[in-house]
Amino acid sequence: MSDEKSTEEEFSKEDQENFEKNGLRQYGVYSAIVFQMLATMGLAFWGGKKINDHFEIERNLLTIAIGFLGMGLAFYNLLHQLKNIRNNENKK
Repeated sequence: MSDEKSTEEEFSKEDQENFEKNGLRQYGVYSAIVFQMLATMGLAFWGGKKINDHFEIERNLLTIAIGFLGMGLAFYNLLHQLKNIRNNENKK
């Protein structure tokens, strides 16, 4: 067993590139980003509603304000992750 190569050594550079360009893998990466955005925005609006209810404000000002902050954070994170993906593709 000591003669066997580790998993990293078994894959050639070409195999690594093919894996990274795999359509199913890319679908998974982008799907994860979308679910992360939805979770961030959902938690922001939910938290805003809970805070708004706690302070007993008749209008949903805090819900909207915190929700929009969450949306801004989600879109910033989206752009940052897409930039990282593009940079990783350009390195190769």
